[in-house]
Amino acid sequence: MTSRYPFLAAVAKWRGSACRDSQSKPMTAMSHVSNAAIVLRRREYGDFDLILTVLTEDHGVRTLIAKSAKKSTKRFPGILEPFAGLQIVYRQGRANGMAVLEEATLERALGEVRSDVIKTAYASYWSELVALWLEDGQARPDIYRLLAFVLEALAEGKLSDAVLSLLFQMRFIGQEGLQPVLERCTCCQTAVEALGQQRFCVDLERGGVVCSSCPSPEDSRLHVTKGTLKQLLWLASGDLKQAMRVRFAAHVMQEATAFLEAFVPYHIGRIPKSLAFLRQIRGGVKA
Repeated sequence: MTSRYPFLAAVAKWRGSACRDSQSKPMTAMSHVSNAAIVLRRREYGDFDLILTVLTEDHGVRTLIAKSAKKSTKRFPGILEPFAGLQIVYRQGRANGMAVLEEATLERALGEVRSDVIKTAYASYWSELVALWLEDGQARPDIYRLLAFVLEALAEGKLSDAVLSLLFQMRFIGQEGLQPVLERCTCCQTAVEALGQQRFCVDLERGGVVCSSCPSPEDSRLHVTKGTLKQLLWLASGDLKQAMRVRFAAHVMQEATAFLEAFVPYHIGRIPKSLAFLRQIRGGVKA
């Protein structure tokens, strides 16, 4: 039977064909993502491009290529700097290709950090810990907020850089399920408060401290006092701004720094290259 409306029949036939084609063929359009981000590191790629590793608020660590970033003053006017807080738009690359940065707006420059060598060293260490540990694309808004908080505090200079580093490390490993056991002996499980001793050996493999009644690890060079343990536990929980009120005596600061800078790399399984740089320039510098 012939349709009284041949044009409509032709349209219906075309729509049906298009629908079948769309179901049989994968979509090729590349999606765009808009999110807040912190620049963890950057490196040059070719004559004009930059490759950035960023921590986004909702999509975790991402590696992006910013094409022609070194010669473009309109799209990226000198804002793709380490530690900068940005609002970015990027698109997924083809297949397994690198994501492409399309737009970036500066929200926090943090020039005060980059212009100070000791602040740069601390910020580089924190950023590298995040980049080494977190899986690409793993959403970690908690880590994003933590890093944004300590970088902002580092720029403001209201708290010692070294104390901020202790705060970041304690919160970072705590949020990753790697928090050291500081309230009891990791061997006999006796509470630290119930023990008369004031100085404890650190057992990195067991993940905490060991009392004098239990076997010490073969490498027993690291020790912390009961006072240091209490202050580290104070940093580990509660409101971040409240945790910043803690004050460390010089010997406690030294013990806590040595402990965490040994404990954290051991338990993430990598020694950040920036840690050697931090230790090198920290000598003789009051943080």
